[in-house]
Amino acid sequence: MPYKLVLADSSPSVQKVVRMAFSAPDFEVYVFEDGLEAASQLGEIGPDALLLSLSLPLKDGYELERDLAGREDFKKMGLIFLKNAFEPIDPDRIRGLEYDAIVQKPFDSERLALLVRDLIDRKKGPHSYPEESMIEEMPPTGPLPPPEDPDLPLPRVDEDVEEKIKAVVREEILAMERELEKRLRASLLAELKGWLEKGEKPSP
Repeated sequence: MPYKLVLADSSPSVQKVVRMAFSAPDFEVYVFEDGLEAASQLGEIGPDALLLSLSLPLKDGYELERDLAGREDFKKMGLIFLKNAFEPIDPDRIRGLEYDAIVQKPFDSERLALLVRDLIDRKKGPHSYPEESMIEEMPPTGPLPPPEDPDLPLPRVDEDVEEKIKAVVREEILAMERELEKRLRASLLAELKGWLEKGEKPSP
């Protein structure tokens, strides 16, 4: 029986990467572009793990987790927050939330797949001992960590699929760079306009 994974993220690139990394027959992936729609479907889907973007339309990741916190079935689900590279985490809003990891985009799809599988196995297995620490954050890049069980195979990713994932990640990075350039240009133009209106000359 395949694991059920819910992704709530409005980025088409992230959706493509997750669909390729968590493919059938091991996973069924349910994708939502806003938190409100995801919240309305979670009870019916009964996912094994959730990938929630902190910044979502209508209901963001912070709000969605607070809605789930009081539900008994939520305790059996693995929860991973996704954040953009330049997105700050709100310390007041995240305080007290129950989650397993924060993953920065763009992420390593193989490491994310390994993390999700490990979370699902732990949630379905015996409860952790109190001294076991919670995973706080998975770096976006780097080598795969060795599995806790040496006999546990790493998730296999077809070379063609891996190349497609890398292409999508590159596209996401370029899109972020273009967005930053656009915002910087708009800021400089606004600042220059302010100088001109005041009759001031911009400093060299």
